[in-house]
Amino acid sequence: MKELLTASYKNSFLYEVILWITDVLIPRLKSDFLSSRTLKIMNWVERRVLNNKYLEIFFNTQKVGEAWYASAFYRYTTFGIRHLAFHIPRSRIKFKPYFIGLFMLFVLLFPDRFWDNFYMVPVFTCIAIIFISRTATHRTGVIFILINILITMFIIMMSISIPIAACKTLSYFLLAVDLFFMISFAVRTQGDLEDMLMYLFLAAAALCMIGVVQALTADNFQTAATGVYGDSEVFAEILVMLFPFAFVYPTTLGSGLRRLVYSVMIMALSFWVITATQSKAAFIAYFIELFIVIVLIDRRYVPMILLLAPTFSGRVINNIVLMWNRESGHGNIFQNIVSAFRGFWTNGFGVSTSNFVDLYSSSLHYGNSKALINLPNVSISPIYFHILVDVGTIFMIGFMYYILRIAHSSITCMFRATPRQKLIFAAGLAALLGISISSLLESSLFEPRVLIMYWAMLGLLRSGRIIKLGILD
Repeated sequence: MKELLTASYKNSFLYEVILWITDVLIPRLKSDFLSSRTLKIMNWVERRVLNNKYLEIFFNTQKVGEAWYASAFYRYTTFGIRHLAFHIPRSRIKFKPYFIGLFMLFVLLFPDRFWDNFYMVPVFTCIAIIFISRTATHRTGVIFILINILITMFIIMMSISIPIAACKTLSYFLLAVDLFFMISFAVRTQGDLEDMLMYLFLAAAALCMIGVVQALTADNFQTAATGVYGDSEVFAEILVMLFPFAFVYPTTLGSGLRRLVYSVMIMALSFWVITATQSKAAFIAYFIELFIVIVLIDRRYVPMILLLAPTFSGRVINNIVLMWNRESGHGNIFQNIVSAFRGFWTNGFGVSTSNFVDLYSSSLHYGNSKALINLPNVSISPIYFHILVDVGTIFMIGFMYYILRIAHSSITCMFRATPRQKLIFAAGLAALLGISISSLLESSLFEPRVLIMYWAMLGLLRSGRIIKLGILD
């Protein structure tokens, strides 16, 4: 039987196609590439630009780090902070990483009806004060204080030159960055990381329950679920970022039955609720994340996908149909790029003082939209454009480079990590790819709670890298 199948395969047209690809097409492409101008240009850029001793500070992170640590600003500022640290009174409350978990639950679960983005500021400030008071004499505490000094200086300078509305949105962005550093400094053990996974699992489960109840009790079955956010796209993006972390959390449990029940529950509920948001971007991102996590963690989870079959009810199928007929609230990246380049001569590209002021002055729509701010002059959606408008092209390029670097680091660390350590890298990598892909199709523009979770996710990845390598990078 085996010989008959082999003979049939070798006589088939498919076999001829595969032979042509492997024996003709691939060698031809390889030969053409090796003799192409593209490779010559790449080699020239690497030799003359990336390895140029005058330009390497822009491309070599090690050189940038050495220059930063050797700078007079860093040396004198940290020297002053270390001396001041001994005069900072220590809080009676001992800082625990679960404070960060509670803060994330507060941000994720607070109802939109009573929510104000400013609530995040005093809550995070209290946590930061406790953290500083307990760690000010340590290196992490000194660096965290220095980061907050730089953030404060940046906000003061920007508030002098731009409208208060712009400074307000920038403050929430910098708050998210501050949370990124706090997570990477405070979450220092594998146990702490798994506690963070538990909080994200609880948040995802609670949001899914709310989404199910909301969808089933809606007067109109065509109404998209909005969760506690009042906006279906915000709800969908939050679920996309939470799902990989929530899915891997049960793997840390000792009981095999609990692992199976919790994994199936969070997988089925999140799938059902993501369809209820009617977000096709989140729907695509969900399956990409599920595939990545299963392949990277344990391929024995593949049969669990079959357990999604019972969730394909008439309601879910109807939601899938509606999501493909529903337009995104903020357009898609391809339309937005065309729109941005059409207005290139009017709006410029990147941030200049006049364009920055014009964009923000013409977009004061507080209370009229779930997004914090709308930009009528440039139609944009992904988070990278947010950084472009807030802090400029150079910062955006640097941020995108860091995202690629942390993704590469997550992959390399994952293949050398223990099974428990692999969880955070697999979940973080899946969430990073999922939100990056979904934001190309539709995105909630300038929504602070989405930003907070995005940077918290990056903070967990960086913390996992620090724990794995045993260094504070």
